[in-house]
Amino acid sequence: MIPGQKDQPWQGTFDDLGRNLAQTTFVVIDLETSGGSPAMAGITEIGAVKVRGGEIIGEFQTLINPGENIPAFITVLTGITNAMVIKAPSIQETFPALLEFLGSPAETVIVAHNAPFDLGFLKGAAKNNQYEWPNFPVVDTARLARQVLTKDEVPNCKLGTLAVFFDAQTSPTHRALDDARATVDVLHGIFDRLGSFGVTTLEELKSFSTRITNAQRDKKYLASSIPQAPGVYIFRGAKNEPLYVGTSRNLKTRVRSYFTAAETRKRIHEMIALTDHVDTVVCATILEAQVRELRMINEHKPHYNKRSRFQEKALWLKLRQKPMVRFYVVQGNKSIAEHEIWCGPFAGRDEAQSAMNAIHHHFLDVSSFSPSDLRDITQSLTMKMNSLSDQELFEEAVSVRNQISALTRGVSRGHHIRALTCLPEIIVAKPAHGEGQWEFACIRYGRLAGSAISMPGIDVQHTIESLVLTSEVVIDDGSILPASSHEEVEKLLTFIDSEGVRIVSIKGQWALPIFGSTAPIVVAEQMHARYQ
Repeated sequence: MIPGQKDQPWQGTFDDLGRNLAQTTFVVIDLETSGGSPAMAGITEIGAVKVRGGEIIGEFQTLINPGENIPAFITVLTGITNAMVIKAPSIQETFPALLEFLGSPAETVIVAHNAPFDLGFLKGAAKNNQYEWPNFPVVDTARLARQVLTKDEVPNCKLGTLAVFFDAQTSPTHRALDDARATVDVLHGIFDRLGSFGVTTLEELKSFSTRITNAQRDKKYLASSIPQAPGVYIFRGAKNEPLYVGTSRNLKTRVRSYFTAAETRKRIHEMIALTDHVDTVVCATILEAQVRELRMINEHKPHYNKRSRFQEKALWLKLRQKPMVRFYVVQGNKSIAEHEIWCGPFAGRDEAQSAMNAIHHHFLDVSSFSPSDLRDITQSLTMKMNSLSDQELFEEAVSVRNQISALTRGVSRGHHIRALTCLPEIIVAKPAHGEGQWEFACIRYGRLAGSAISMPGIDVQHTIESLVLTSEVVIDDGSILPASSHEEVEKLLTFIDSEGVRIVSIKGQWALPIFGSTAPIVVAEQMHARYQ
């Protein structure tokens, strides 16, 4: 083993995070190389030991011809000479057998002492020889040793030092198989230590990292009773105040991840330190969970949520007559009446200002602007942009381009939002994850009024009828957003536009102006396309 690079975080993922360590297959691997960098040196020997449940179930060893002379100091260190590797296979010839021994990333965890060094060489060799290196989960015994052993116990965490401390049956000799065998004993010694920390599964091993804060370690029990279902989770403080709101298809898996090494955000670490308990709201569908999340964030404005806290402050453009006839940037849709000329929402003040400039620069009388037909204004601005570009006035051309983009985006968003909020009711269906199951959503005036999952053996029509009867009653107040926020409406539109979604029934007219934006026309007048 040649000392290498700095420690790196855990790599790879596990499909089953609760797998017991005693039931997991580990392949402990060690390399000898002709130098310290994959870019400048090659592999001279590979040794690997496959273990499960504390028992060795296979070994792999081969010398490798690195295709270059082995430096004298490497020969002194490892005992591997040029004569020993001259008839050895190349790394390209060795890779198929090595990959077969390693097995599938779904079953195998790679272990190495100073893993970034060994994995760096293997990944580099795979790339150079047109092999795809599987995304194995990786355990670094050097890093783990630093976490479970004190300076009073060992002066350092070199493999030789740890082999003596853990009374390894094989002493490391800077030969690959010997060092791999020694690392096996070190790994088992470390696992014994980890048991005292309550680490018995792969998930717990993954979370045992220097990046884990004391609060994460101390409060991971908060995730123990979380249900495995779609829904919303709420981290709450000592006064029951919401600190953070999120959503997931699997609440238990998601909440548990906050207490593992996968969570690296400093503000979330701070939030966990303040957390007293975690509440959950189980939802029938993931769409319902996502909408509930938006509503809760908007209502409670949890400090540690960055997005969606101030949905009511979105910016729109509105035509006013006073103090002069022109468009103004307004905050929130409540100041806009349906009969007025408006567009938006916009991503920010700069985009709203660009869209407003586009209108004012094109129209002498801005009251003649119609969001339903952008052909004249976009054509005029495009000609202006091209003219500026031909004159090599590129900054001015970019400004005009931004005006076109801002205007068409804002108008398009407004058209799509209002098209849905005009509908008294639309029922849509999407195939669910369970075989033969469907996810249904009832949307009324742009608000999710209810959702349901059809179950095998139950008539789908019965599910639809029950959904319609139990969904929330929504009143149209005549505004552009009668019953929800623009974010909720756009969330619903994204769902409707997703693959596999079918319209079950619709009341009212769903339409977009043909020339109002870059979006294609969608017209569905008094549709009643029953699910089949």
